[in-house]
Amino acid sequence: MRSREQHWLWVVCVVAGLTTVAAAQIQLSGLSAAAQAKRQHVELLTDSVQVTAGKAQDVELSFRVEPGFHINSHTPKDELLIPTVLKVDAGQRIRNVSESYPNGTSYRLPIGDGETLDVYQGEFRVRVHLVAARGDSTMTGALRYQACDSASCFPPRTLPVQIAVSGR
Repeated sequence: MRSREQHWLWVVCVVAGLTTVAAAQIQLSGLSAAAQAKRQHVELLTDSVQVTAGKAQDVELSFRVEPGFHINSHTPKDELLIPTVLKVDAGQRIRNVSESYPNGTSYRLPIGDGETLDVYQGEFRVRVHLVAARGDSTMTGALRYQACDSASCFPPRTLPVQIAVSGR
């Protein structure tokens, strides 16, 4: 009987130890699974631009993809992949002519058959061709993308974009 009690005590200790390790790993990750799912994984670095009023010109909007993640380029290699697209609502004082995207970089998936993707990682810039009126105004829009790590992808996201534009 004594060995049976020792066995159960050992099982309880192992389960308690594993629970403690799992809880520590969750705390070390810093975010719950729900919070991880809500993360954007991409941030807008540009918050304002200064332009020459009344003149067509290009401005660069800088974005950064979180380390360890990538997003598909504007022209992914597979039509089933979600491209990164910036939609700009220029407003009354700004006329948006077009957006142009950088080339992506090759990224070979470390899982499966090692498919090669065309992605953005780290910092990338989208060029917006616009004409702004004299004075201060705001250009708004959204960056639509899908963030992935080396093993899985998150649902597509929309990052709000708001840029202060000063026409001088």
